[in-house]
Amino acid sequence: MAKTQQEETELERRLKAEVAEEEAEAVEPEAIPDGETPAEDEANAEAPPVDRAAELEGEVAALTDQLLRGRAEFDNYRKRVARDNERVRKMAAQGVMTDLLPIVDNLDLALQHKDDATGGLWEGVEMVSRQLTEIMATWGLEPIVAEGAPFDPNVHEAVAQVPSEELSEGQVVQEFQRGYRMGDQVLRPSKVTVSSGSVNESAADE
Repeated sequence: MAKTQQEETELERRLKAEVAEEEAEAVEPEAIPDGETPAEDEANAEAPPVDRAAELEGEVAALTDQLLRGRAEFDNYRKRVARDNERVRKMAAQGVMTDLLPIVDNLDLALQHKDDATGGLWEGVEMVSRQLTEIMATWGLEPIVAEGAPFDPNVHEAVAQVPSEELSEGQVVQEFQRGYRMGDQVLRPSKVTVSSGSVNESAADE
């Protein structure tokens, strides 16, 4: 009987030792690298590296600059296309007006040599001439002022120089062919004679 109690006591000691060992293993903390704590690990996992943040900011700045440059280039392209279209339109209109000028000249010449100012034929010619001139004016065509104006080599072409008692030297005496312009562009200069001054002035100069 005593032996049995002794065996039971020995068995109890061994069981208690095993239980204590298991409990000690259960509460043993996990291995943590030197110099770090669990809180630091979590912070490092959540926050991106400083270098990556700077890299993203640089990419955003580069894309923003590229977008602004693209907008500026498109705006310049749009303006350039508008200017080119306007220039082409003006050049086409100038070509048409230049082709129509001989017709206007012939109508003006016919009206200058009409015999019956009240005849129906001449009224029709005069009406056609007026309508054509009005249509051409809507495109910006306008006659160049010549007779009585100071001679301007930019818009006048002198074909002769004659003395004049009424007009001073350098003024246009007569217009042989009317000139026209569209805006600042001279399509055809006026062919004119220019005053050389009075006869007495011309003789005194000689």
